[in-house]
Amino acid sequence: MTDAGDLSMTVGEPNWAPLESVLTRQECAAYMYMGRAGNLELYKHHETRRYLNISADGSRFYLYREGRYLEVTRAVALQHVHH
Repeated sequence: MTDAGDLSMTVGEPNWAPLESVLTRQECAAYMYMGRAGNLELYKHHETRRYLNISADGSRFYLYREGRYLEVTRAVALQHVHH
């Protein structure tokens, strides 16, 4: 669990590597880069408008709930975004 108070969102040069390590290039086209919060990269799906939050190294996934980033499995993160 990561406290959002410690993770202010910043927008800079997009880091697509974490997303590209999880999805195909075609699937990546459905996302916008939104920025980063600490070591998390934040991507928003064009259609569902839901976020896929991935650690900068691509190994961990998070959902933002009640002011905190909660670590979840890759499957749960992808299900959340696509449904």
